[in-house]
Amino acid sequence: ESAQRGMQLFFGKAACSSCHSGPTFTDHAFHNIGVGMDAKEPDAGRKAISNLGGDHGSFKTPALRDIARSAPYMHDGSMKTLKEVVDHYNKGGIPNEFLDEEIFKLNLTPQEVDDLVTFMKEGLSSSNYPEHKEPELP
Repeated sequence: ESAQRGMQLFFGKAACSSCHSGPTFTDHAFHNIGVGMDAKEPDAGRKAISNLGGDHGSFKTPALRDIARSAPYMHDGSMKTLKEVVDHYNKGGIPNEFLDEEIFKLNLTPQEVDDLVTFMKEGLSSSNYPEHKEPELP
């Protein structure tokens, strides 16, 4: 039930799918979502390569397939849990002059935050992993 509600939020009110779309849940584009933009010297992001002002602080949208297995989150590893990630988006990111227009306050309730996190953990994961075996050393 919670994951179903979270899926509806992902594709609806929370608008996650505007950037996290397709089979691997990424648009392969670069966006400034505000992460680290409150630092004394924010990471230039794609601008360091493109030298375009509009690319300041932008990073490639990560794929979300099996996202629950890939903590920590964000380009700088600053968020340890998916709840922290959802809270970041719920607040509208960190305001800055280059913030992507797709980033806005979501106004999710605590229950909706929990439902969205549940969907990301359960609905975007696969259980078809081979059993991990430690290699034998000589």
